[in-house]
Amino acid sequence: MFAGLTGAAFADDVDIQLGAHAFLDYENASIAGMDVVDGTNLRLFRIDVKGSVGDYRFASNVDFAGDDVKVKDLYAEFGDNVRVRIGNFKVMNGLEQQSSLYATTFMEAGSVSKLNGISRSLGVGVYTSAGPFNLSAGVFGPDANVLDDTDMYSMSARAAWHTQPMGEDSVLHFAGSVRYRDTNDSGLLSYNQRPFAPSAPKTISASGIGESDVFYGLEAAFLNGGFSAQAEYGHTEISCPSSVCTEDPSSDAYYVDVSYMWGGHRNFSGSLFKRDTVDTPVSQGGMGAFALSGRYDYADLSDTQLSGGEQETFVLGGTWYLDRYVRFMVNLTHSEFEDSPVYGNDDAQSVLFRAQLELY
Repeated sequence: MFAGLTGAAFADDVDIQLGAHAFLDYENASIAGMDVVDGTNLRLFRIDVKGSVGDYRFASNVDFAGDDVKVKDLYAEFGDNVRVRIGNFKVMNGLEQQSSLYATTFMEAGSVSKLNGISRSLGVGVYTSAGPFNLSAGVFGPDANVLDDTDMYSMSARAAWHTQPMGEDSVLHFAGSVRYRDTNDSGLLSYNQRPFAPSAPKTISASGIGESDVFYGLEAAFLNGGFSAQAEYGHTEISCPSSVCTEDPSSDAYYVDVSYMWGGHRNFSGSLFKRDTVDTPVSQGGMGAFALSGRYDYADLSDTQLSGGEQETFVLGGTWYLDRYVRFMVNLTHSEFEDSPVYGNDDAQSVLFRAQLELY
């Protein structure tokens, strides 16, 4: 599947780097005692092209997995102390959502981002830092892959602070973010979540209820050696048309997790998690690194004006890192939901395996 891909310098002021990433997943999930998913799939197969031309930097990340080719990152950037980014990229909301996909602790993102559709969009962003502070803000339209005629727009901003309370091997991080999103009469917003299995049906859902919304997010993380803990909370105020709601509803979501890595550690820079470090890679005769992790996740779509249900999920994860670019993951999950529009009060389970392979 892969061939060697290396950086190449074509001129003194031109640098291009190529990379490839693949996630091969196995997924088994049941809802209300019924099997709904059982099989393997190529979850992700992305090709990276990134580099710089003079004072300008660029990145392109395209996913070829599935039936459709999808553009992920596609942007240009310039500036040093104040960086300006133009194109399709991650909006400035959330810790897990903005951190490297290749360094996440679990195979599926938490409900804070999933419930609120926080991902990439086409727009302009500004980033800066001052000492322990990182600030960012942007104005966006829809995702670059949205082909429908839509006038949706959003504005996001994030402020983050960090310190090293126990020396260079430790990080304490706090952040807050906000997003305003408006459909601009291009349909209505929906909110939903699955039982932590990407191919499973939605278990809680409130469809077609929002003309606009405001998301408020809080983040916290602590790292010390191989130990890591993080949490996020998201509250969303939804503007609902009078034909759908008598009052404007709100939704809530949060997660808390802890993990420990033997033979390596997580990395944190620029207020985000970066690719993990493996002290003794298998390619150098070592055993790689091992991690155990646990998470509690909660999502609530049961406001007085919402009948989407609520769900809590417990996730247990294990990871074997052969090196920085190859890892094998297993996630075991149990979800319990109430007032689901489809399943009522019941539960769901899933078993997920992943082989993650990358080349740079």
